[in-house]
Amino acid sequence: MHPFRSLTSRALASLAAMGLIAVLAINTQVTPTVSDPWPTAQIEFAKHDNEIKGFLAGQANEGPEETYLAEQAALRAYPANEVAPEAGLNALATADKLKKNGKAVGQWTPIGPLGQAKYPALLDQFLFDGAEFTASGRVTALAIAPTCTQSQCRLYMGAAGGGVWVTDKALAGKNATWSFVGASLRSNAIGSILIDPKDASGNTAYVGTGEPNASGDSEAGVGIFKTTDGGQTWSLVTGSDIFFQRSIGQMAFDNAGNLLVPIASGVRGVSSVTSGASSSGATGHPLVTRGLYRQTGVTFTLIRPIVAVATARGSTTVKVDPTHAGVIYVNEFSRGVWRSNDNGTTWTNIKVALNAGLSTDRAEFDVVTLANGQTRMYVGVGNQSDSGANRARFYATDDASGAAVFTDLTTPQNIGYCTGQCWYDNVVRAVAESPGVVYLGGSFSYGQLHGPSNGRAFLLSTDGGATWSDLTQDADPNHAEGMHPDQHALVTVPGSALSFIAGSDGGVMRNEGEYQDVSYKCDSRGMDAANTAYCKSLLSRVPGQLVDLNNGLNTLQFQSFSVSAQRPKNLLQGGTQDNGTFQYNGSAQNWPQIIYGDGGQSGFKVDNDSIRFNTFTGQANDANFRNGAPDKWVIISAPIVLSPEASFFYPPIIADPNAAAAGSIFQGSFSVWRTQDWGGDPVYLEANCPEFTTSAAQPGCGDFVIIGDGVPSTQLSSAAWGTRAGGAVAWIARAPQNTGTMWAATSTGRVFVTDNANDPASTVHWTRLDTAATNSPPRAISSIHVDPTNANHVWISYNGYNINTPTTPGHIFEVTRTGTSATWIDRTYDLSDLPTTAVVRDDLTRDLYAATDFGVFRLASGTTTWTMTAGMPMVEVAGLTIVPSARVMYAATHGMGGWVFDLDKVK
Repeated sequence: MHPFRSLTSRALASLAAMGLIAVLAINTQVTPTVSDPWPTAQIEFAKHDNEIKGFLAGQANEGPEETYLAEQAALRAYPANEVAPEAGLNALATADKLKKNGKAVGQWTPIGPLGQAKYPALLDQFLFDGAEFTASGRVTALAIAPTCTQSQCRLYMGAAGGGVWVTDKALAGKNATWSFVGASLRSNAIGSILIDPKDASGNTAYVGTGEPNASGDSEAGVGIFKTTDGGQTWSLVTGSDIFFQRSIGQMAFDNAGNLLVPIASGVRGVSSVTSGASSSGATGHPLVTRGLYRQTGVTFTLIRPIVAVATARGSTTVKVDPTHAGVIYVNEFSRGVWRSNDNGTTWTNIKVALNAGLSTDRAEFDVVTLANGQTRMYVGVGNQSDSGANRARFYATDDASGAAVFTDLTTPQNIGYCTGQCWYDNVVRAVAESPGVVYLGGSFSYGQLHGPSNGRAFLLSTDGGATWSDLTQDADPNHAEGMHPDQHALVTVPGSALSFIAGSDGGVMRNEGEYQDVSYKCDSRGMDAANTAYCKSLLSRVPGQLVDLNNGLNTLQFQSFSVSAQRPKNLLQGGTQDNGTFQYNGSAQNWPQIIYGDGGQSGFKVDNDSIRFNTFTGQANDANFRNGAPDKWVIISAPIVLSPEASFFYPPIIADPNAAAAGSIFQGSFSVWRTQDWGGDPVYLEANCPEFTTSAAQPGCGDFVIIGDGVPSTQLSSAAWGTRAGGAVAWIARAPQNTGTMWAATSTGRVFVTDNANDPASTVHWTRLDTAATNSPPRAISSIHVDPTNANHVWISYNGYNINTPTTPGHIFEVTRTGTSATWIDRTYDLSDLPTTAVVRDDLTRDLYAATDFGVFRLASGTTTWTMTAGMPMVEVAGLTIVPSARVMYAATHGMGGWVFDLDKVK
């Protein structure tokens, strides 16, 4: 099936056996059942197969902690379980030092998309009705100025890895005119934005860095920053650097004007094949306890610590009671909502978790004042389950500061509103001036799409949660605009409770406050009377017009780029988190989406760039024989999907770079898989395996086979290979000068080579090399670059930290193989303990380039000093792609789109 192409249950079981993940405790508490006559699994899409969910759902790096802990441990912290904070501090210090190693070299230039990342109508029809959609990357925070008017409306937007953006034209249709104001921040991973109400201009704001959404790519931050000039300049709030390597949730001011700061877990490091690990404490730099902090002067004091249990991930939201002085509310993963009636001295659990045994159990809430002076609290809570007792529910109390007796307002309209991703996308927003208005946002109800609902990305109630309407699509009868799945933020326009701006994995969307009844659409959806009635209730009030505000937001989270051999300067493909795969045609302004979903790796046929492949997540990949035409993608990965193997979330996959073997594609799961004819006969595949209507597990769709003679095992992760057991294939690199030599590596530092990669599958022989060198690190390998003049000569980059492998340090190695032996020469030098997500070489000048969490660095040939490259803001770089012959290098960033580097301008 397409959904959840991350580590599957069989992979988790395998990794658990290796000690990489823990067995989860199961809580069997029972919650009263709400009648739900339209179970998701029984609803058939009107336009496409239900299995398309996995592509559209935006699963990339969104796996709950239990799913991703194995990957995180293997790829970032391995062989330890967590990353000590001093490791991250040392890495940042190293990056700062390298920036001072002489003048920064070269010049990075953004290639966008700077204008529009456009979903074509053909691809958007699977969610909606064929409307085009302009996307941007994941939005994590929104803040609107209290003085917002139609002509002058200040809106701040925070992105997962793309920093802070601001517009004064938030209500000006699609012409928001965004400005990037995060260039001076020491981290562009944003968790929250808080406007100071004492500054009526909206120029004074606080930004909490680090994303608290518990995903595998929720990057940790470095503290809190403040601006007094609308984001033109920022300063680190004194004392907030204690939150280094943590993530900061929705902040608030207490009654005395002090900052209240909720702290949650964060991860570090994102490479092309995914990485990241949670952080741990250490003697030198103890990591602060997750929980709630109060700022007093230059000191932050913990006032609500999180109990140190396995399910604790921290807090994401704090609210101050709007009428009762000294009353504070805060949430906790797996522990519901807590209240203090004495300004933070003592705390009471007023709303319990659905399942305290799950670290994915997240309760989000908001508070408003009722006419009688009492405080109403709305709570939405759920976890990784989308069925049974753990299915997401909704509650309210009209006495939050007192008895706090909650009424279960879960109905068939709102049950399961955040599906099984409540830990990731869970939004509850009330409106102070209209206490009966509440917005409830989550992931996306794919099983109800084009049926009983429009997807329930956001629900609206105007009667205190009794009844709801679906805001996901607007009222256009022909080409309804719609909300992207996975919601994270919402603000309402001051003075207009029903005018909202929402932020999701697909960017920013606005509704002007006009609503229409489109319940007539339910009559043509082919449902029974009960489902039709339910549909009519939800579609009786939908937005008159939804407008995306994504023009000019360069915040897509790219994993990597593939380059056409024929047009290396103006034809690229790049996969993105939850926004599919885009194509660069030489224009930095506009990039078309060529296939939907989550995008991982991609590739072109070396002798014909009209033939290419893309990947989604896990083992699913498609081929296209028609120049990337969106309607011509075909499934080619069924043999891998049907196998008992599994892979990393974005597994390595490459096209053979030698024209004599141009049909070969290699993919890494537990074994290396190969096709030699681009997945099969194009005529057969286009007739029988079209992407839009075919299961990824459809037999006959693809002809990949495992390559290996089984000596001692075809699985490169097998214990039969001896030491450094576990993990999956993390990188594959082919030598361009022959059709035989290929390198492969695993997430635990195993390195393999074969000399006959294109021979009959059962004759391909692997030789393991890392055991031949005592200085090869047992850490995750993030990339391999092969010397084009010598297939036995490569450069290997290592993720993770030296602190976890003190006897085998290093992040960049030059490796030379002789038969079954090899030497590892450490070229890390003053890169020190700075984890490296990619390494490439300019094969003309012999300069090396290394990607990191803090930008890209260069090691000039013959030197031992790394130097910063110029022109790129502080951003994680997930992948580098270099074409020395064309004198270009591309960087795929985690939140700031694509960048190009002119190699000829390096002096």
